[in-house]
Order: sequence, then C-alpha cells, then structure tokens
Amino acid sequence: MSESIELLRLFESDSRMNKFQDLFKQLICFLSEENIEYVIIGTVAYSEYAPPRATTNINFIISESDYGKLESELKQNNIDFIWNAYQQLIIAIKDDSDETKKYPLALSFQITPKGLTFNQPISKKIFGMADVPVASPEILVALWCLAASNGHYKSYYDAQMMIKLQLADVDRGIAVIESLDETNANKVLRSILTGNAMTVDTINMDEALMMPSELIQTHEEIELAKAHRYNAAQEHRRKLISAKLRKKQ
Repeated sequence: MSESIELLRLFESDSRMNKFQDLFKQLICFLSEENIEYVIIGTVAYSEYAPPRATTNINFIISESDYGKLESELKQNNIDFIWNAYQQLIIAIKDDSDETKKYPLALSFQITPKGLTFNQPISKKIFGMADVPVASPEILVALWCLAASNGHYKSYYDAQMMIKLQLADVDRGIAVIESLDETNANKVLRSILTGNAMTVDTINMDEALMMPSELIQTHEEIELAKAHRYNAAQEHRRKLISAKLRKKQ
C-alpha cells in the first residue's frame, strides 16, 4: 500500500474507510473484467515517485469510449455518482460525522485527453489489489501541464515539482505532450524548463517553443523554502493572535 493511501487513515473513520476500500476493489475488478484500460493519476500517483502527500481522493483516467460501460455498471450496482463542472465522474463515500465529513473520500474518473496513450505505467499494490497501473511521471507532467494551460493553476506547481526533483524524463515528457491534440501544454512545460515563469499568471502563452535549461532549485532548496514559508505563516499567525489579545485588554 502506498504511503499516500496510508495517510488517508489519519483523517477517516474506520467504517467509512472500509466502504472506500471495498468500493475501490469493486471498481478495479470491473475495470479489469471489462478490459477497460485505466491508470491512477493525481496525488496517489505523485506519491509513488515524490515525497508522499495526504489525499482523500483517488483519480483515474479512462478512455471516452469506456465511460458508457462504467456508468452502466455503477447504475446496476446502485452506486451514486455525479458529473462535476470539469466533466469528472465523482463517486463519494458519504458520512454524517461532523469530523470526518470535512475530508470527503472520493473516487474520480476523467476522460483521457485526445492523443494521449498510457506510457509504461508502473504496477502497484493498492488496498490489497495487486497490479494496479499508476501513471508514469511523464504522463503526470503532461496531464498537469495540460490542466494548467486550461486554467487549473495548482497543477502547474505539481508539474514544476516533478521536473525540479528530476523525477520525470524531460525528453519523454516533451514527446507525450507533443502527442496531445491542440493544447498549450507545451508552453506550460517550456515555462517550467526555462524558469521564465515563477508563478502561473506570468506564463507567456505566446511562446511556443520548449527549450531545456538548468533546473532552478534542488530538492534541499525546495524543502528549505517550504520550511521558510511555514515559519513565516506561523509568525504571522502569532502576530494576529497577539493583536486580538491586546484589543480585548
């Protein structure tokens, strides 16, 4: 079991976690039986390569042609799902507890972008299910660059981190992005590689060429920067609390 999955236990009640695991296994079995090609993406996939992060959501991508099979199976098994504004199929595990409902457990499915083929996923054991395919770092970078080009700015920093930690092969990542149909994902990747955009809103989307350059931060520098931001946030919090106490006095 990956560390990111294990971290789910820090937030969730045992009863709801059991439902979540059972549903995950049921869906994996169905996908396999119906020969639906899929891979795990998102934070769970990220945590297989980089320092793990807590998550309460497992993300899948499957082909558009297989969505009918998935919806049919969910309806037959009385499994509730919704389509969100981003055209993702969401299955949530409900819980009425005031504590655990703050961290909704969910499985989300999205359509594979046109032109993308699953590039050598790695097999992992998740929730006792063996040989679960997890997207390669290059696929993850391509998906995040594509998402950033469509306005999902948080994804920019995920792609940036994967590149800076040298976990994704840049040449293979470029090849994956070039296979995507009519996107600006290549421009997002170029901004990461050249260091020309430190924040998403400064990306020059008119620049079409990707040019390799030296990565601008080491893993140690990234961790130091994170520690600095944390300490600064804590200091800011202490000042706010002190100010409130002085007003009460």
